[in-house]
Amino acid sequence: MKEFDSEFCSVKYINEDKVVLLIWKKFACGDNYRKPTTFAWELLKEFEGSNFVVDARNGFEDDKADVEWGFQVLLPEMAQTTCKIVCFIMNEVNPIEDEMDMWTKEIGKYFAVIKTSSYENALEKMSRLLLMNVRYYIYKGKRDEFYNKVKEQGIIQSSKEEPGNCRYEYYIPTDSDDDICLMEIWTNEQTQKMHGFTEQYQKLTLLKQEYVESVEIEKYWITQS
Repeated sequence: MKEFDSEFCSVKYINEDKVVLLIWKKFACGDNYRKPTTFAWELLKEFEGSNFVVDARNGFEDDKADVEWGFQVLLPEMAQTTCKIVCFIMNEVNPIEDEMDMWTKEIGKYFAVIKTSSYENALEKMSRLLLMNVRYYIYKGKRDEFYNKVKEQGIIQSSKEEPGNCRYEYYIPTDSDDDICLMEIWTNEQTQKMHGFTEQYQKLTLLKQEYVESVEIEKYWITQS
């Protein structure tokens, strides 16, 4: 097992959970912060499909130079891995919550972000996916025109590239000549909610106003295999 361990932090890959786990033992800065986080990034790169769990209950870091390095170097490099979820384990009342919100906001540009109170709860949350089945009742004879505009405006591809999206596909139901359906799968409710603030969602909203008579939405929680 590949591990990093110091008085400030420990990092390891947990094979059975497909998780890179970083545990802060106390506040760190400089190399004491950058070396373990770089090691974690290397593990994410090596073990495809793994997620990143950070136990921040005993500390984190607040050095301005390290924060800038994290935003400008670490996160863009991590975004090149196959990791989809970053989970923070935090105390209920956490003195670093404001800083963590700053980090989670920045991390949310690249990954789905989860906050939880224990490793076990982190595993439970990461194993669940939000499935949404959407049915659009299109005005008669307008289905192809609607779908072509969705494709032309890049709505499908942009949605697939969002942090936390696992699937975004349109399909034609066999029981209608006008309706069209959309299957969306997201890592959690938060990433699906953030989708509603994107440019591609606003484009889709305008198209729906023009082409869609009504919408039906079904939501389900499914287990990630």
